[in-house]
Amino acid sequence: MTKIYWSPWKHSRIALFLLAVLGILGLLLIETCKVKKEQSYFKKKLHAAKLAERGFQILKPELLKHKKPDYKELDPTNSGLIGEFLTPVTSNTGSLSAKQTSINPNFAAIMIQLLKKAKLEEGDTVAVAVSGSFPAVNICLFAALDTMKLKPIIISSVSASQFGANHPQMLWLDMEKELVESGIFSFKSSYASLGGIQDKAMGISKEGKELLGRALQRNQVKLLDPIHFDDSIEKRMKLYEELAVGKPIKLFVNVGGGTTILGTNLGKQVFKNGLITGLPEEVHIPNSVIKSFLEKEIPVINFIQIESLARKFGLPQTPKKVPKPGEGKVFYSEEYSPLLYLS
Repeated sequence: MTKIYWSPWKHSRIALFLLAVLGILGLLLIETCKVKKEQSYFKKKLHAAKLAERGFQILKPELLKHKKPDYKELDPTNSGLIGEFLTPVTSNTGSLSAKQTSINPNFAAIMIQLLKKAKLEEGDTVAVAVSGSFPAVNICLFAALDTMKLKPIIISSVSASQFGANHPQMLWLDMEKELVESGIFSFKSSYASLGGIQDKAMGISKEGKELLGRALQRNQVKLLDPIHFDDSIEKRMKLYEELAVGKPIKLFVNVGGGTTILGTNLGKQVFKNGLITGLPEEVHIPNSVIKSFLEKEIPVINFIQIESLARKFGLPQTPKKVPKPGEGKVFYSEEYSPLLYLS
């Protein structure tokens, strides 16, 4: 007769192994059963992104007319919104990867989220500063402002950094005019400076300054012509107040790294991207437009460090094709399915 021996240690090891396998399978099941949940203001975000996409498409044919044969090396998406390395109207150095990352209509959804965080309501007056350095982001901002039905007072800079809107015949003011004439937006810049160093295009050649002047004339935009750095800040603040015609300015929005907007290098380090509601107490901040608004207790949305913003909100870096509206963490969050907790 065969004897059967009971080995409690052997069976306990098998049980532990099976429990471990079941635990791993359970974790895999939970991870694979995540569901997408729409983020706050989903409909407005999607509307703004689609409007920005339409803006890209309206400008594309005219923009591509001015590009060189090897242009696709700079702009894999062939959007037309990436400028040249150097032209007579180029104000400063610029990051190509940041400009490529900016070609995404879903930045308009990030704008919506920040505007809502700042508690903006329909009809509110907003002071806006944009340069030609990030035309795609400018379009996204305009789309968000339109979607929220806000009333912007816009002061631009005509010149642009490398790879921005730096073609002499298709500067930001030209793009802006095209978008208004197409009917997509109803607002544009009231004033524009030459931009660049000291907000006076210092370092740009005489030919370049003449080209910038012609852009102002053909687009019928008034020149903001400061005497020096602090004068630019004072004139901008005065113009915002005058153009608000007695209505309170609820927010200041900036796109790009304008020196008089952010201040000196210290200001550029202190004022990060996103919503800013107050001045840091421990640092003596140099004069700037942002500082002036914060001193008036007017919050600021600072739209800089584009690649950092893209990572934060799940947007792709240097996409090979223009992303579709509705992509990114700004639209959806992933959560575990509630059905798992019932099982």
